[in-house]
Amino acid sequence: MNDRFDFEQTLLECWRVTDDLKAVSEDIIENEPALDKINSTLTGLVNLYEIKFGNLWNLFENVMIDLVRKNKMLEEECAALRNQLTEKEKE
Repeated sequence: MNDRFDFEQTLLECWRVTDDLKAVSEDIIENEPALDKINSTLTGLVNLYEIKFGNLWNLFENVMIDLVRKNKMLEEECAALRNQLTEKEKE
């Protein structure tokens, strides 16, 4: 099961988009590649980050769902304890 630390690491991984864009920019300045190479490189980055951000979103949903489940279980346990205490008070 994933946790918030997995989420943080995946988020930081996506943040590297700026490093990738800097690398492409430097390549354009230094090597003056043809427009079709620039276009294919940028299209590749778009596809890569669509995948990365999709994975990030899925991880976020999984972590949040797990937190909600844990919270619901806690609420149910508290309700059961309240009921037990109420029953003991009636005795």
